[in-house]
Amino acid sequence: MFGKDLVGLKGMRYGVTGMFYQALKKRERTGDLVVMTIDEYLTSQVCSKCSTRTLEKVSHVVGLSLLACTACHTL
Repeated sequence: MFGKDLVGLKGMRYGVTGMFYQALKKRERTGDLVVMTIDEYLTSQVCSKCSTRTLEKVSHVVGLSLLACTACHTL
């Protein structure tokens, strides 16, 4: 979301994403937290545990879009 201040987060005004990121980086400099940037490409298709593209919808859960990895069986 870098350079995309016109992208609004839910419940926040436009332009707040850059200010929010700057505030997080300031807290990181003081040692309060660690900020990690994550590439958004394929984040909803790649398993976070085994890093494979084997996520499929769980059919027996109604009302939620729950994904499970067919390789390591992680929800």
